[in-house]
Amino acid sequence: MNGSIPANFDFGAPLSATCSDFDVPHAKQLLEALATRSRLADLGERSSALVHELRQPLFSIAMANENMRLMLAHPELSRSQLERAIERIAEQVQRAQTIIDRTLAYASGRSRDESTADLGIAARQAIEFMEPVLEAAEIAVQEHGTDMVATVGMCQIEAEQVFVNILRNAAESIELRQQEGWQGAPRILVDIKVEDGTVRCEVSDNGAGLTDATAALLFEPFFTTKPQTGTGLGLRICREALERAGGTVRLVAGEGEGARVELELPLHFSGGSGR
Repeated sequence: MNGSIPANFDFGAPLSATCSDFDVPHAKQLLEALATRSRLADLGERSSALVHELRQPLFSIAMANENMRLMLAHPELSRSQLERAIERIAEQVQRAQTIIDRTLAYASGRSRDESTADLGIAARQAIEFMEPVLEAAEIAVQEHGTDMVATVGMCQIEAEQVFVNILRNAAESIELRQQEGWQGAPRILVDIKVEDGTVRCEVSDNGAGLTDATAALLFEPFFTTKPQTGTGLGLRICREALERAGGTVRLVAGEGEGARVELELPLHFSGGSGR
C-alpha cells in the first residue's frame, strides 16, 4: 500500500466497503489538505474584501483626526466636541480590529462564536458612521422602524458593515447624479419591518439608478461601475454576510430613479417588537 488513491475508488461508497483497498488515514489527510487549499484560494478574494472593509474605519479615523486639528485651531469650541472626536477614533480602531480578527479566524479555520445583532441599531450606527459623507452631499436620511428590536444571527459589526456598504453605494449614486447636473433634493430611505418571524429592510435612494442587468452583475466579485475608486466587493460582502445568517439580499432598479436594496433575514429570537 503506497498511500495513493486507487483509480477505481468509489467516493460515494461507505468506507467499510473500501477499507481493504484504501488507506483511510491517508484519505483523511488528503481531505484536510483539500479543505485547507480551498480555504487559502478563497482567502485571496477575502484579502481584497479586507482591504475594502478597512477603508471605511480608516476614512472615519481620518475625518475625526481632521476635525480634531480644526478644533485645536479654534479653542472656543467645546471640550465635549474634542472628546467625541477622540471617542470616534477609538471606536473605529476597534471596528478595524474586529474586521481583522474575523478574517484571521476564517483563514485559520476557527469557527466563530455564535453572536447576534440588532438590525435597527446597526442601521442607526451605520448612518452615524456615514454622517460626514451624507452631510457633504446634503443627503437627507429618512428612517422608519430603526427603533424596533430586530435581532438576527450575525455579529453587530458585520451587520453595521452591511449597512455602511449599502449607504455608501447609495450616496455615491446620488453624487453621480448631482455631477450630471441634477439639482433635486437628495434622499435615502431606510425602512425596517418585523413580520412573521422575519426582518425585512429596504434601503432606497433617488440617485443615478441602474438597469436590471447591471443590478444582477453588481453581486459578482470585482465587477464595479466605479473603476477608478470601486473594488467591486461591497455588495458581494453584504450577500455573503447575510447568507451566513440565513438571509437574502436583492438589488432592484427604482421606479423612474435611484435603486432599492432589499434585505430579508430570519429573527434570531421570535417575538420582535418595538422598544
